Amino acid sequence: MRSIKAIAAGSLFIIIIILLMQLAYIFIAVAYNALAKDYPLLNDIAGSFRYLIGIPIFMVIMFFGGYITADIAREKVLLHCFVVGLITVSGMVIPTLENANITLMGFMVFVLSIVATTFGGWYWQRSNK
Repeated sequence: MRSIKAIAAGSLFIIIIILLMQLAYIFIAVAYNALAKDYPLLNDIAGSFRYLIGIPIFMVIMFFGGYITADIAREKVLLHCFVVGLITVSGMVIPTLENANITLMGFMVFVLSIVATTFGGWYWQRSNK
């Protein structure tokens, strides 16, 4: 029962925080586009913004999801964190592949997400010995 609670709590944390971050990103993107109308230089860096800011924030959220999972599971921590990372990133990436193929960047985000979640569990394990 503790395993299910750990996986559910870690997954829900990641999903809810990611959805809130996506909402914040929409508000920032709207303001950015309004500002870019007056400053054409900003249009050139709009694509990089997503990668320079979004991916690190995503990895931090995955890390904390792994940390929460580990705190609840307390046994087989890395396995639980791996499962949470796999569930959440699969739930985010696989639906987007309906009409497209996965890119190298998409594959890297997929792998890094699982690593970040597992690293969160490893960090919890290391700090609680």
